[in-house]
Amino acid sequence: MERERDHKTPPPIPPRGNNKSANIVGFAIVFLGAALLMRNLDLGLPFVREIFGWEMILIIIGIVIGINSKFENKSSVILIAIGGLFVIKRLIDLPFWGVVFPIVAITIGIYFIVRNRNQSTTPPVPPIPPQPSRSWEVDEFDWDKRVDIYTEPETTTYAPPFQQPDNQGDNGDRQREKKGYVYEGENYIKVESIFGYAKKIVFSKNFLGGNMTNLFGSTEINLLQADIKQPVALDVFQLFGSTKIIVPPHWIVATTASSILSENDDRRAILTNVKDQNKCLYITGTSIFGSITIKNS
Repeated sequence: MERERDHKTPPPIPPRGNNKSANIVGFAIVFLGAALLMRNLDLGLPFVREIFGWEMILIIIGIVIGINSKFENKSSVILIAIGGLFVIKRLIDLPFWGVVFPIVAITIGIYFIVRNRNQSTTPPVPPIPPQPSRSWEVDEFDWDKRVDIYTEPETTTYAPPFQQPDNQGDNGDRQREKKGYVYEGENYIKVESIFGYAKKIVFSKNFLGGNMTNLFGSTEINLLQADIKQPVALDVFQLFGSTKIIVPPHWIVATTASSILSENDDRRAILTNVKDQNKCLYITGTSIFGSITIKNS
């Protein structure tokens, strides 16, 4: 039976922070288009011919990864460095095997050394929460302890490790972030797939949406075990990528993502009178040379 929409249901939760990838790639496409136009018009600008090449693709991808990760992801620096080296090679005509290749090898070697040094160890084990005292565990020979005097129960709040005060202050927080200790639930997801494949199964009963970025990669999000208490939004940005979203059959899915030479494929089973108007998932964002698939299984 179809459930009526509860008008007290709050509006959809917008994705946290705008997905900056779409803006970056948009500016990059405008820049490359303008460079190509000036190159074809032959305006006599030599730098246009020199910078317009496949190297700029590596640099743009590196910038996108770096801004999304606040340049904590070392792969962004490597991509920018490799693309920049090839641009420099083209500008000043350096020999590849004599100069460029050794510099690239040194850069990759330094990356692996730094990565191994800063690799996160096993996260610290959370402390055991204090157990409440039990009044019946008293010494039977102590009269004062046998007299049960009612007092207001003392409530002890136990703070998880990520909420406990740290004597190190901001320095301790930065060290934990640097080591990769991230304490956050899966109510909100953020997935980045760069030349790879990411698969996420969500078990949260208060799912709040998330952001997904695919650059020459693919992502699969399984929401069959999840639940939402109000309309939420999944913001997708992909360039030469694919996204597969598996949703429960009683959810309502509204796709408002912009598709540029892309495909939006809704493969959900056609069911009648099983929709819950309070459980609505909005799929927003931009898909360029990609595909978005929605399924029930």
